[in-house]
Amino acid sequence: MSSASRRESFTSANGLRLVDHQTLDPPTSTWDIFRLDLPGLKGSSNSANNTSSESSGQSATPATPLPTYQQKTPSPSIPLTPQMVYLLNEYRKGLARWMDIFDHNCTYQREIPRRALTSELLLSCICAFTARQLSLSASGEIWTPVATNYYAQALNLLIKLLNSPASQDNTLSAVMLLSSYEVLAAQGQEHRRHYEGAMKLIFMQGISARSFGLDRANFWIWVRHEISVSIINESPLQMSPKYWNVSWREGETEEDALGNQILWLVGRAVDWVYGNGTLSEYYDLLRDTEHWYAGLSESFRGVKYGDLVEDGLCKVHFSLPAAAAAIIWYHLLHILLYAEPVLKDAAYATSVQEHATEIINISISDLPNEVRCFSIIPLYFAGKHVDSVIRKTRKCSNNFSSQHITENGMTRARLLYHPSSIKRGDRLGY
Repeated sequence: MSSASRRESFTSANGLRLVDHQTLDPPTSTWDIFRLDLPGLKGSSNSANNTSSESSGQSATPATPLPTYQQKTPSPSIPLTPQMVYLLNEYRKGLARWMDIFDHNCTYQREIPRRALTSELLLSCICAFTARQLSLSASGEIWTPVATNYYAQALNLLIKLLNSPASQDNTLSAVMLLSSYEVLAAQGQEHRRHYEGAMKLIFMQGISARSFGLDRANFWIWVRHEISVSIINESPLQMSPKYWNVSWREGETEEDALGNQILWLVGRAVDWVYGNGTLSEYYDLLRDTEHWYAGLSESFRGVKYGDLVEDGLCKVHFSLPAAAAAIIWYHLLHILLYAEPVLKDAAYATSVQEHATEIINISISDLPNEVRCFSIIPLYFAGKHVDSVIRKTRKCSNNFSSQHITENGMTRARLLYHPSSIKRGDRLGY
């Protein structure tokens, strides 16, 4: 069934009623909401708005994390329309997998849809985010008003929740989904502002890498965004990795934990490159990175297969998507340390070429869509530094295919950024 006929069926005898946008008076974005003096934001610190660090040692730190628990009292289910069910299924098959790339608990595939059945706010957020993604696909313009209407409803529901004494358990998840919608829609504010609300809640609620369940998942998704924005803006992180309150297990083998650990290492690299890092911190980071890599299994590192293609490139197979995403960012970490913003030493030139080539090797492989979404920023830097014209062509070709993958969810759209516009910040990927 085509998108047009599918939508027509939703609006006919099935009784679907879209949100009437004219009856709503929504703010412009989540950024506008978190500038309001709402009861649900009492106690949030202004430091969340002014924590851009001049160096990694001057970044802000959240309060001590506290575990959060699900409500025990059952809530009534929300009536669903055929359109809502379609968007929920598309979300679970596409965007949620990308959100859960480093989360084996599959929080955004399992817990968020479960909560959405009793939370009108989360349901509206999911529908808005997914419809916006679908609107970016070929002939997907029919989804644009659907996305706008759900988004307007979600913003008003968020204000209502923040104005009430009700439990705020779903607030951060709603803000993460809405902020991702805003980045996808390329709304006017600078992209970091879209996640200011999330940062306020993280600080206010004391959420960190040691938090539990949904809070932990939201923290690491926010970290991924922060790293991407900092790389694009060539600036340190708003919260230094030394304040993430991480705890790593020696001999870790779980791919999602190892993926989050490489994010911690990349975050440190970003702070060092674009901040005022010391030589001692540089060598400590290199040592910790190689210690991380030395502890990986061969299956995690990837197995090259098949015949060599042009210019010695070779495809790589990974046992799980998290491993592929982690390794591609491992190679990016070295490029950042060795060659950004300029080549640190001529002796590093060969290593830079090797890491850029490995990124391209991975990118030409048969990767799941959530990994392709996660690989655009590493591909940009690989293409920037690789010398071979053939390899640059391969990189550009893969960027194009990453935008035009056909099938479900996020894979039917331009993902969350346009790779040729990364340095302009027109789209973000994380």
